Amino acid sequence: MSVTAMARRYAEAIADVAVAHDLVDQIDSDLRAFVDMMTRSRELHQVFASPVLSMDKKMRVLDALIERARPNRLTANLFKTLLRHYRLHHLDAVSEQFRREINERKGLVMAEVTTAAPIGPEDQAALLERLQQLTGHRVQVRYSTDSSLIGGVVTRIGSVIYDGSIRTRLEEMKDRLKRGPESLD
Repeated sequence: MSVTAMARRYAEAIADVAVAHDLVDQIDSDLRAFVDMMTRSRELHQVFASPVLSMDKKMRVLDALIERARPNRLTANLFKTLLRHYRLHHLDAVSEQFRREINERKGLVMAEVTTAAPIGPEDQAALLERLQQLTGHRVQVRYSTDSSLIGGVVTRIGSVIYDGSIRTRLEEMKDRLKRGPESLD
């Protein structure tokens, strides 16, 4: 089973529990905090991924982390379940899938928009409206800049990328010129 498929199964289960107990924000916060902790500490990630360390030692480490961080009981149970099934080192994927699942249930899609320079509020509002028309969903946008784009916009929604950057247009034109005059039509 792929990491994404595994993460989706756990994320759907914890999303069901989170919604049923009205703890979506708390569980999301707990997941983010643990992912951040494991991302910052390569050694911690390696402890949970190691086939050499015993389950008992790993559980003691996890219990100490839970004692220190004090996540919600349901989140702590998820961590222990993931550990018992040798999946805790994939917590980042579970956390990401959890947010996707919750957003999907809310009818919300995430878009990552990259521009060559920051865009103003009016352009952001127009882009948001266009993305909502395009997807048929409410859209939450995260903006970033990349001066190498030269101009234009690159938008990613899930696995779909809409590339309207000048850099890409120039590369396409360069490729057509290399192929000869008949490719310019």
